[in-house]
Amino acid sequence: MSSTSLNSGWKSTRRNFRKRFNNIYHKFPKLPETLPREDSLPLQIGSYITVKGYNTFLDENEKVGYKFCWNRGNVYIAEMANPEYEAVVSYLDDCFKEPNNRVKLGPIVVLGQPYHYNPNGAGEKYAPDLAVRGSIDHVSEPIIPHPGPPPSDVKGNPHARIVCEVANAQNITSLDTRCEDWMYEEYVRCVLGIKLFPKTTITIMGRTAVHQAMVARLWMRQASRGSVLSRNTTLAVAGVHVTEWDFGTIQYNNNTPTPTGCNALNLNAFQINIPITDAFHDPPIVGGVPTPYAVFLPGTVVGVNFVIDLFELQQAVIRTK
Repeated sequence: MSSTSLNSGWKSTRRNFRKRFNNIYHKFPKLPETLPREDSLPLQIGSYITVKGYNTFLDENEKVGYKFCWNRGNVYIAEMANPEYEAVVSYLDDCFKEPNNRVKLGPIVVLGQPYHYNPNGAGEKYAPDLAVRGSIDHVSEPIIPHPGPPPSDVKGNPHARIVCEVANAQNITSLDTRCEDWMYEEYVRCVLGIKLFPKTTITIMGRTAVHQAMVARLWMRQASRGSVLSRNTTLAVAGVHVTEWDFGTIQYNNNTPTPTGCNALNLNAFQINIPITDAFHDPPIVGGVPTPYAVFLPGTVVGVNFVIDLFELQQAVIRTK
């Protein structure tokens, strides 16, 4: 047997022993023995769990395919990876990498679920579905890991500047809360939340087809084009603008199956434009305080905005079974 195989086997044995030890001597959440149904989510798997215990639990279970949530000692499975969820994440990943102009190691870094700490101060680890930032060649690498300054993720890498959260099983209120939590961190320039509702087969104008409601909400520190939310929203901080797009094949808040109008590419009303400069937000720190400055794009970046065409996103989801 090779030394590589021996090392791999030893690491696996040690990891399994640590899990058993933690479960015996610490109060940890318990994962279900069988895969839960999506309609059973959120599924509570622990209570009276400390933040420290929750964070350790995440370290042991970060690759199990669940999205967890900690709320005042209670732990839930909030989301499971499924094809529709993955279709959204994959499409957004492509949109944010596009300005790198096909360079595999470009100035824009797009990461899937890197752990940060919840910016609202509760202390639990938070993993966004996508985190976008400039590379360490273009943004300051924190000298002091979290909380900095400048802020970092849990591993000491530069903090995300743009965050994406995708909700399939989660309700839209939970999605709003999670997105607004990110805006407590000034280095997060905007948060994009996507909510998918269940598919349904209905007849519209004599045609029977599979339809699905979908909503996009964008939290920005500057105004964005779109339909401004009509509901009252409690924002994380003053000066944050919330914009909504109802972009599914049917409207999400209508009792009758009414089309949204998102039915073709390149419709201005259904395009989200996020300034690429947001990914490179890196103000100098003077006396522990970020100071105003001008952001410049690296010369190899193509374009001015990250462009997310919601019709393309809609079709990526509706075609996924």
